[in-house]
Amino acid sequence: MSDTPAVPPLQTRQTVTYGLGQFAWASKDVCFHYFLFFYYTQFLGLSASLAGLAAMLALIADGVSDPLIGSVSDNWKGGKWGRRHPFMLFAIVPYAFALLAIFNPPTEFSESQLFAWYLVFAITVRTFLTFFTVPYMALGAELTPDYTERTSVATYRNTLGYVGGLTIQVVAWFLIIPAATTAGSVAEGYRNVGFFAAALAVFGMLVALAGTRGRIPWLEKTSKAQQERAWWKAFGDILGVLRHHSVAVLFFASLVITTRLGVSQTMLLHVNNFIYGFDSEQMGVFMLTIFFALFPAFWLATRGVPKLGKRRSILGVMSAEMLVWPVAIMAFLYGFAPAAGSTALLLFVCAFAVLYQVFFIAGINVAGAMLPDVADEVELASGRRQEGILNSAMMLTQKVSFGLGSFIAGLCIDFAGFDGVEDATQVTSTMALRLGWIYGPGLLLLTLTGMWVYSQYRLGRKRHAEVRATLAAGKGAISG
Repeated sequence: MSDTPAVPPLQTRQTVTYGLGQFAWASKDVCFHYFLFFYYTQFLGLSASLAGLAAMLALIADGVSDPLIGSVSDNWKGGKWGRRHPFMLFAIVPYAFALLAIFNPPTEFSESQLFAWYLVFAITVRTFLTFFTVPYMALGAELTPDYTERTSVATYRNTLGYVGGLTIQVVAWFLIIPAATTAGSVAEGYRNVGFFAAALAVFGMLVALAGTRGRIPWLEKTSKAQQERAWWKAFGDILGVLRHHSVAVLFFASLVITTRLGVSQTMLLHVNNFIYGFDSEQMGVFMLTIFFALFPAFWLATRGVPKLGKRRSILGVMSAEMLVWPVAIMAFLYGFAPAAGSTALLLFVCAFAVLYQVFFIAGINVAGAMLPDVADEVELASGRRQEGILNSAMMLTQKVSFGLGSFIAGLCIDFAGFDGVEDATQVTSTMALRLGWIYGPGLLLLTLTGMWVYSQYRLGRKRHAEVRATLAAGKGAISG
């Protein structure tokens, strides 16, 4: 490894501009999790099972590009643009066009053609997002070597990602979709959501690119041997890093938690529309509640880690999350909540949603701060900086497991009998109970499994300090 200049303190401005790059991921997540599945199944006529299958296949195909791009950016020689920024710049325009295309299929398509369009452009969107996001996430791991400050970087990134996603939700539910409904074409509103999401993503990507350029001289640099490493060794490198205990823990925990997230988010519109009976404005209010969770979650993560460490912090918030998650849906199903479609029910559901999101988002913040520490441990063992490979391995896991979750959700929605349902009056008690029990208590099994996996994590503050000290001594010896 070559010597790296002394790293100056990370400024808040740099942390914030870097975090705005998460608008790209947020735009894809909000569109794919909340709008596209519902748009294709309820307005364009694609069955829930085929939509879930397309989502899963797109994620699996996308997973092939993750390690390749991660490996190439890890081994990139760099120059004045560094290892990460060239890939981020390349992705911006193609990603935006692909996102617009998936929202605008030709109107005369049959169901099989619609399935093919959804699948092809889902792969295209995700591939170009990978060109941005894998180097972007690796960049976040390189911005600072400090154990606690890394929690701030991850927390700002995740918080601003939620702000971007929330902005899309609010504009969609309060402006775009109501305007389209008034004009007599709700489907047109869903298409217009794609335009707004693409514009917001481009803004965030450009700001992140410009705001972090000044940090390039102090980023980690790779050895000549790593720069010459063949790109096709990427998949072997993923298998290699998975042999490290800390990587394996994060990998399998992410697999379980993201599968759970895929199921719950794919089901969310069906639960809110057809069980709770919320209209579009009430859906907007529901999504807006995430805003009230962001700052308590920020506080929990940034205050909890210095006191408890990352392992105990994430287990604590996940335990609290479990107590909150199923209460609202179970109370409604068994008559302990206000009537469907009422403002009182909306307030009841939102209260539990805020509590749940506080703990869930805090856990995501802490998990994001674990990966840079693991990258240091991997470097100590392998002699290579592999933030790109590590992030691509995590993204591969998240994409495949979210796709699996979407596929499972599609099967569950069909099992519950929601095919062809257009409003809450068509939902029977049997249908509601089937979907509600899966959505509520059923998903707690995955949360429990994820907690057990995180309990095996052993890279604490003391061990990380030892790793950093050994790495610094080795680099100092090389420099001498």
